[in-house]
Parts: sequence; C-alpha cells; structure tokens
Amino acid sequence: MRNTKRRPATVGEILVSEFLAPLNIEINMLAEAMGVHRNTLSRIVHDKGSLTVPMAIKLAAALGNTAEFWLNIQHAVELWDVRNHAYQAESLNVKQIVKPSIITAVH
Repeated sequence: MRNTKRRPATVGEILVSEFLAPLNIEINMLAEAMGVHRNTLSRIVHDKGSLTVPMAIKLAAALGNTAEFWLNIQHAVELWDVRNHAYQAESLNVKQIVKPSIITAVH
C-alpha cells in the first residue's frame, strides 16, 4: 500500500496539463470528437464529476491511449480521498477478519 501525503492528480488536471493545453485543444473540440455534451466533459475537466467507464473509453479513443489509463487515475484519486479525508468513517466499524500475512501467504 502506497501512502502519499499529496493527493494524486485528477483526471481533469491530467487532461488539461497533458492534452488540452499543450495540444491547444478546447473542451468543446474534444467533447465534439467524443460525441458527448460539452458540459459533461467540462464537469470532468473541472473536477465536478466522476469519470465513468464509458467516458474513459471515449477519452481513450479520442486521445490515443487506454481506458485503463484514465480509470487508474480516477481510482488513485478516489482511494486517496477515502484514506485521507471525510470518507475515513467508511471503515470505522468494520472488523478485520483476515490478517495481511494470510493474504500474502495464499498468493
């Protein structure tokens, strides 16, 4: 398990810094290429919405990478948020039934 103090870059931050800004692509241009409404993509770019699998597939097709690339970014951010912020309460009343050493021994 990786413990980082800094929140990972979001899908929106990666989109802007690695694709939109350097390639002079506007949100409406990318949205049109993907066949989605501009507002839908804008929510992701501005970190107001969560990335879905269908949207990850469309981003990958439009930008020449993989859906896994985008979903891994989303997953890293969500996991960090759960471990470090308001969602920590999710595991407060959960009882551990398997010790970590047992899990590694099985693999």
